[in-house]
Amino acid sequence: MRLYGAIGPRVDGDYFAQELASLDRGDFDMIHIRMNSPGGNVFQGMSIVSAILSMNTPVCVHIDGIAASMAAVVAVAADRVCMMDFAKMMIHDPYFTGESGKATSPKQKKALARLTDMLRQVLVRRGKDEATMAKLMREETWFSAAEALDAGLCDEITSSARNEFMNLDPMQLVAAVDAEYQTNNQEQMEKINLSAEAIVALGSKSGQMDEAAVSAAIVAAVAAKDEEIASLKAAKETAEAEIARLRKEKEDAVAVEAVSFADALVKAGKIAADAKDAVIETFKANPENARKIFGSVPERTKLSSLAGTQGGDAGKYAAKSWDELDRAGLLAELKANHPDLYEKKYKEMAASLHICRG
Repeated sequence: MRLYGAIGPRVDGDYFAQELASLDRGDFDMIHIRMNSPGGNVFQGMSIVSAILSMNTPVCVHIDGIAASMAAVVAVAADRVCMMDFAKMMIHDPYFTGESGKATSPKQKKALARLTDMLRQVLVRRGKDEATMAKLMREETWFSAAEALDAGLCDEITSSARNEFMNLDPMQLVAAVDAEYQTNNQEQMEKINLSAEAIVALGSKSGQMDEAAVSAAIVAAVAAKDEEIASLKAAKETAEAEIARLRKEKEDAVAVEAVSFADALVKAGKIAADAKDAVIETFKANPENARKIFGSVPERTKLSSLAGTQGGDAGKYAAKSWDELDRAGLLAELKANHPDLYEKKYKEMAASLHICRG
């Protein structure tokens, strides 16, 4: 992978981190990142750092030009760091851009302190103690390749024989390395040898295409994929709408059945009328459970039928409610003389209160 340019303005750090993590499939012995960056956005840079630190596949960063500021933190997070002999590295404390001449608020100072500590914790992984690293960051320290090696910030120096790059200042070096890459990249793109998969995907017959043909083929392939995605999205939306319709249809049917079920219970005397709404909601939530629960409730026997069968003074009890009998002190007498009527009265009272005898 290549990290050339400022993190944020030119290189999307979050996207770069995602692409890097996608390579951690166990297919490679090592992943190489070529770097030439003046730094950039701390948070996007930390996305890349997090990806590197969480990977199982070793990562090697090659500093082709400079690794400054946030780019230096990304570099030293790697398992191995190699620097060209003319390359440079710089570390410093973070700061808010566009704050020149403005007083830093207490809240901003607190945020900067936390960011500084976070970056320092990555840098000290290479062996420097925190106090020394804090001083180097505070003083905005530049390292040549040899100095970075001595400080433990890189593991290897690559000889280049590029003396013309040796004495360039940092931004000149960034520009020179970038320009060389762009030139080489252009030359390589003039004729592109395609893999077997690319030949099929792009419709090449010879296996070789120029840049314009590749671009046109890619545009056409992307357009076809976009159309396929749009078709699949429309099919998904249609399916979701049908599922919603069927779900609503089922809910409506259950609601109708719930009302009918509750009405039947009221009619059979198994529940009181004011318990109907609760039964309906119970049925909607779980029809099978509702049938089991309320199916075991006995039907209420009309008291008028008991009055003629209990004999003697049963009528005076049948006309009264459980509460009336209780207040009149007749429950014990009823239980002794007419146990069946007593049991019916009790069940009627229990059903109205939605309780059951243990």
